[in-house]
Amino acid sequence: MPHLHEVAMSKRQGKDMKIHQVYKHSLGLILLSFAVTGCGSDQDSVSSTLPEVEQTCPTVMDETLFADAAALEKLVQVGPEFGQLRSTGSQVHNQLIDWIEVEAKKIPGMQIQSDSYEIERWQPMMQAENGKGRSLSRSGSLSVNSQDIPIAGAVPYSLGTSDAGNTGQLVYLASNQPITAEHRGKIIVREIPTAQDPDPKIANMVAPPYTFLFQFAKYLSSALNELQTQQYDKPFLAAELMNKDLIAAGKVGAAGLILGFDVPREQVKDYFDPHNGLHYRLPAVFLGSDEFVEIKALAASKMGARIVVKAERDKAMTRNLIATLPGMSEEKVVFVANTDGNTWVQENGVGGMVALAQYFAKLPLKCRPKTYEFAFNTGHLHISKEGTFRYAEKLNEEYKAKKVSFVFAVEHLGTREIIAKPRLDGGFGRTLEFSGRAEPQAWFVAEDHLLMQKVAIEAAQRRNLPAVMISTGQDQPVQNRLPKQCDFGGIGNASHKNLIPTMATISGPWSLWAPSFGKDAIDFNLMRNQLLAIGDSVLALQKHSQAEIDGPYAAWRVARDQGKLVCSHSTNSGVEDAPATLQ
Repeated sequence: MPHLHEVAMSKRQGKDMKIHQVYKHSLGLILLSFAVTGCGSDQDSVSSTLPEVEQTCPTVMDETLFADAAALEKLVQVGPEFGQLRSTGSQVHNQLIDWIEVEAKKIPGMQIQSDSYEIERWQPMMQAENGKGRSLSRSGSLSVNSQDIPIAGAVPYSLGTSDAGNTGQLVYLASNQPITAEHRGKIIVREIPTAQDPDPKIANMVAPPYTFLFQFAKYLSSALNELQTQQYDKPFLAAELMNKDLIAAGKVGAAGLILGFDVPREQVKDYFDPHNGLHYRLPAVFLGSDEFVEIKALAASKMGARIVVKAERDKAMTRNLIATLPGMSEEKVVFVANTDGNTWVQENGVGGMVALAQYFAKLPLKCRPKTYEFAFNTGHLHISKEGTFRYAEKLNEEYKAKKVSFVFAVEHLGTREIIAKPRLDGGFGRTLEFSGRAEPQAWFVAEDHLLMQKVAIEAAQRRNLPAVMISTGQDQPVQNRLPKQCDFGGIGNASHKNLIPTMATISGPWSLWAPSFGKDAIDFNLMRNQLLAIGDSVLALQKHSQAEIDGPYAAWRVARDQGKLVCSHSTNSGVEDAPATLQ
């Protein structure tokens, strides 16, 4: 189902597929040879006459005016062309934000603002093989008795070491064994848990039954029915367990941490998660399945090892880019996506939002009863200072002033399903393969919001979305809380948990954080249909009164003002260092 980055209740992960993609450098699309004006400025605007393209206003998206699959591919391709790793505040990430600004300024009537802020940036130090940006897989190493053991990559935000690295005795811990003071000075070996974990509680955490997620669905595509007996086995759901291990190992003074996948190294090369934006207090590396089996055996023999991470930390500026297309009123419909990423999937909502902005600008002003705002936000790979949650603070004030209608969060579009299958070569673990189906897509709408639910279902059916679940959340309902479900799986939480009317669409395939799948991870025709459905729902909702759009959110906000239990969050805490000592 959904991707669920910051998933409240269920943080689990599964696995699925291979295919080492070599990116083709067709930079003909990018043409950033012209100057990017106004980058980083607080206020820039470009205005021109909005074209009147038709006499009557559309009630659904006009496919003939919307970007085709090839155009969407070119928009999404821009980020990976700049560099595979577009970590928060990096040069490559900044290039992508600059490009978005250039594209937005081409749209007639679009007004541009930037919100810049400082972060404690983390970056791997070694250049990527193709010279574009930095590389996780080239910025770490592991050796035993001077024999190198190939790694999949350095763990994001792990502590940089000297060239000599850290040394210590290898010690293997099962997923349910705690990290304690006795592991001080040791290099801890831990398998990333999956649906196969021997501890049922942990297996259920990282790979919940689809039936748990489906119970909250208001609509399911028929193709999802065959998943009723299966588990939602995706690796991003293990991120919080990895985060806790990294914190715990740092607190006890471990020399290092090794996290092992149960799929081949080439399939998870340069994997980027956890993305909490916490600077950990020890070096850590990822291993693929074959290397993990080797290191686990060496740990059983109490061998010593050397771990090296070449990474740096510094202060850097990053920015949210806000593009606003004025309508007949100042009241805004807001689209949000993140701009940082490391795959073709992670921030492809950017390309989708550019296409939507281009489409809505073609409509005559009379067909835009509300203003459209496109928030291209930073910091999703640095959640301690998550840009969308920062933006939502301002949005919350604007909503109080009746300047915001509703929010649509757009993430991880067009994804093809990748599943983990048993290896046939006799090796340990599983291997990842495309299933030939669409990845399950979550489309979140609030409980009791019958209008939004109806609009979403009609849009999904109109566009024949093959694997969509229209759902009220992915967390266990809390009966005395308003609303009972708070988790929309990703950056949609920024507005939903602030009790601003929200829809959010998201998916969570293996290709979310594993870049090896390249553009093969995306079905651009599916992506287009998803965007048409998003546009349909916006056009449908904007015809309704604000009281109808507010729906149950109005009562929830009153309850919050009265001090009752409502949704809340600790995202965007501003705390960028992992805890240092045991409590």
